Amino acid sequence: MMSLHRIAVRPRSPQRPHAGLRRAVAALTALAVAAPLAILAPAAAQAAEDWPRRPIRMLVPFPAGSATDGAARLIADALREPLGQTVIIENPAGADGIIAAQQAKRAKPDGYTLFMSTNSAHAANRMLYDDLPYDPQKDFTAVSGLIQIPLAVLVREDFPADDLAGFVSVARQRAASNKPLAYGSGNTSSLVAGELLKHSTGIDMINVPYRGNPQAMQDLVAGQIDVIVGDPYSSMAFLTSGRMKALAVTASERHPLLPQVPTTLEAGHPDVQVITWAALFAPTGTDEAIVQRLNQEINRVLDTPDFREKLLRMAMTPMIMSPRELTAFVDQEIIDWETHIQLANVPRKSGQP
Repeated sequence: MMSLHRIAVRPRSPQRPHAGLRRAVAALTALAVAAPLAILAPAAAQAAEDWPRRPIRMLVPFPAGSATDGAARLIADALREPLGQTVIIENPAGADGIIAAQQAKRAKPDGYTLFMSTNSAHAANRMLYDDLPYDPQKDFTAVSGLIQIPLAVLVREDFPADDLAGFVSVARQRAASNKPLAYGSGNTSSLVAGELLKHSTGIDMINVPYRGNPQAMQDLVAGQIDVIVGDPYSSMAFLTSGRMKALAVTASERHPLLPQVPTTLEAGHPDVQVITWAALFAPTGTDEAIVQRLNQEINRVLDTPDFREKLLRMAMTPMIMSPRELTAFVDQEIIDWETHIQLANVPRKSGQP
């Protein structure tokens, strides 16, 4: 009779599946992930290639009549032909650009919502607000630089001084009489520049905030306030009509439209140099092809002699940058505006506006 030998078989652990099975599962998983991506990639590329197929909206954080709004409308008009679509300007103004920034942050990143941000919303607000409801470096994709513009120390035509030294003398006399000058500020740049002027000259002034610089300009010529450190664009009509005069420009070089007006550097106040800017951003996640197309078209517009001349008449100069250059520029501006705000001793604002 044949004897039977017992064969010992070591059971496989249920925790460690066969290597071949593991490879098969991994391959199927990779295929499951890759297949939708393979389908989506051409679709995304096609969407970018077809862009734009409808009007584009550009969110501008300042009111109609402001320098930023004027530049936005000029650029929007110039983009109509190369893009083949209308660029519609919307003005969710107020709160130092935070209202517009929040709308842009929440927008679908499909290339149909753009944010014309500024040094206020994209740099200074990081230092001014404890609970800023957006991150300028994470929530937006840099598209293109747009314009730069210095500020000017502006007073009524009957103000008893014609230069910055005379202005400081009048301000000290008024403060000694317990009637300090009132300066208006329609945005963060005007506020910080006004506080820098106070710090650099040692004068005392009272701040009167406004929703935008155009309203502050109106109150200045009406005698409601005494001075504003504002943009020449908003004040140009008053300057040319003689109802207002500029005492200094907050830059290291004189402005071509105001060649007779000295700079704050010439006047002995190098700390009071504030150059404002505006640039274009899109919600994070916007297709790179759309960003590059916008950048190319905008830079082409900014670099034409005719457009440069139009900007100059608005007291502006073009700011031509690639998306990468704009990103680096914003990073540095955040540092620079932190210095401005600390030097001006502007207090932080608690909570959201």
